Amino acid sequence: MTEFKEFENDNYELKKTEVLRKNGAGIIDAILVLVIQTTLFHYFPKLSNLIEFPNQLSFMFFYVFVIFIMYRFLTIFAFGKTIGMAILNMQFAKRNETKLSFKEKTLSVVMIYTNTVDCYHLE
Repeated sequence: MTEFKEFENDNYELKKTEVLRKNGAGIIDAILVLVIQTTLFHYFPKLSNLIEFPNQLSFMFFYVFVIFIMYRFLTIFAFGKTIGMAILNMQFAKRNETKLSFKEKTLSVVMIYTNTVDCYHLE
């Protein structure tokens, strides 16, 4: 496995991210997803009529959930982290500083962290 280039510099230290920072990244990502959904339905209103829902709450929850999963999938597979994680200087890594496998990235998309994968930040 290849090592992260960022960790080769002695000025950086790999530190496990605390819960407050993880939640902050999640809130930033949730706000971005809501903005994306609002913009998407404003410019393409026909998208909201693709699936019939019994009530408005089901409609909103379904689309927010789907867009959130798609957003995390695209950003984690393209950049290795979400925009909220990038703003707070975090990234997914293993304790031995190796890159995540396809399976670990897929589990990270749905926020299931294995024993070896977690969020880390550089100081």
